[in-house]
Order: sequence, then structure tokens, then C-alpha cells
Amino acid sequence: MEYIILFIIAFCPALFFIFFINAFDFHKPEPPKAILISAILGIIAALAVVWGIDVSSVQIEGGHDFNESLTTGFLRLALPSEIAKWLVLCVFLSLNRFYDEYVDGIVYSVCLSMGYAGVFGAWFLTSYIDESFAALSVRSIITVIVLIPLHVISGTVMGYFLGLARKGSKIRNHALALFLPILIDGILCSMVLMIGPHEWYYFAVGIILTILAMVVFTQIFHLLKLDRGKQI
Repeated sequence: MEYIILFIIAFCPALFFIFFINAFDFHKPEPPKAILISAILGIIAALAVVWGIDVSSVQIEGGHDFNESLTTGFLRLALPSEIAKWLVLCVFLSLNRFYDEYVDGIVYSVCLSMGYAGVFGAWFLTSYIDESFAALSVRSIITVIVLIPLHVISGTVMGYFLGLARKGSKIRNHALALFLPILIDGILCSMVLMIGPHEWYYFAVGIILTILAMVVFTQIFHLLKLDRGKQI
């Protein structure tokens, strides 16, 4: 029963954001099958990454020093996560015949990221299932208000630049689609590793993510304006 609850905590927010991001693609919605495939590819990418990461050894309860936080946040969490998503997404978009609008890049990227975040969150939570209720609650909070929104934001940024790469500079936009999500993911993960074990600190990170999301989501409206002019 505990495992079911933890999987619900990890996947319900991810499913919400999948439906949320698809609501923006009202002009020419993507086929449900393509959306499902993108989410499944995110799940596969997550399984490949967590297979090589000992999640239980990444103590995300705060109190790490600066250097340790940066090393873990960037090298062990952000770098493998964003590289895996970027590689899978680039291949998927290149083979997807329904990918014909700028905003589709964001739609598919966020859906793939939610598949990734759901698995990573479930893996993270179930790795601590034997801990106390209070400790597990803190990790549930991290999953819901930090991990899932973080991948929504990084997925939006990644999809934005991959969309622009279809008509703009391919090298520049593909590089930004990888570099900026790594930067965002690494900084936020490092912050979580450095802050203390109190739940309110994670709510503060959640507020930062909310502000960042409001800025990032302007990218969606920018691509929607481009789509009104012409399709890719």
C-alpha cells in the first residue's frame, strides 16, 4: 500500500502537467499516441539514468557544503538527467511526422520530462520507504513542489530551443536546449542540497520555481505567435 501511495505522489503531478501543457496546443493538438510515446520515452530515459545512480546515497535533506552540493547537483543529478532527455527528445522529434509546429517542441519535451520526473520521483521516494513518516513527508514535498516543477521548467526551455532549431541556427539552438536545462537543473538541485531539513525551506524553493515558471512560460506564447504566422 505504501508503494502505491508513493507512486501516486510521484505520478499524479506529472500527469497534471501533461494535460496542462497540451491545453496550450489548441490549434493543432498532437495525437494522444504521440504524447503517450513521448512520456514512455521519458520513463525509459529515467530508468536508464537511475540504473546508474545510487539514489539512496544522494542525501537530499540539506546541510551539504557548497562544493559537495555543486558536484552532486550538477554531475550526479542535472548532467545525466538533461543529457538523457535531450538525446531521446532529439531522436524522437526527428522521427515524428506530427511535429509540424513550433510549440510542439515544448509539448513533447514537457511530456517526455514528466515521464522522466514521475519515474525519478517514484524511485527517489521508494528508496526511503523504510524511513520515518516525517522524513518521507519531506521527500514527498521535495518531489511535488521541487522535482516535478523543475522538470517542467527545464523541459519547457529544452523544447523551446529545439523548436526554434527547425528554422533557426541548429547548432546554437541545440546547444542552448541542452546547456540551459543543465544550468537550471544543476542550480536548483544544488540549492536543495545546501538548505536545511525543514519543510518551509523547500516551499521557498517552490516559490522560486513558480517565479521562474512564469518567466519560462512566456516562451510558450512566443512560439504560439510564431505558429500563427506559419507552420514549421
